[in-house]
Amino acid sequence: MQTASTQALQITLTDAAQERILDLRDSPHQPAMIRLFIQGGGCSGFEYRIEKLLAPQEDDFILDINPYLKLYVDPFSAPYLTGTTVDFQQEMLSSRFVFNNPQAASTCGCGSSFSLG
Repeated sequence: MQTASTQALQITLTDAAQERILDLRDSPHQPAMIRLFIQGGGCSGFEYRIEKLLAPQEDDFILDINPYLKLYVDPFSAPYLTGTTVDFQQEMLSSRFVFNNPQAASTCGCGSSFSLG
């Protein structure tokens, strides 16, 4: 595994996103381990995915967001995600993670998929 400090991978989680992820962890006594990645699909070509980490991969990049939260990114997704800010928005009847990716040429209306220029 590679620490992100040795690479140019920069991903930011807002305070709201960090709080939501920490709320979802199984045990408050364990750090949250989250995988952030992209996959083909969605309205625009690529979809953002965020999920609890089941098992780290040997070539994952690891970002220590805070002492209670580690973010894992696979080598394929890393170049597409660098510079991205992940936020969590809660409205009256819905809530969602929102991705602000400066590399995205376009995004779909729901904000969960994007295309590159």
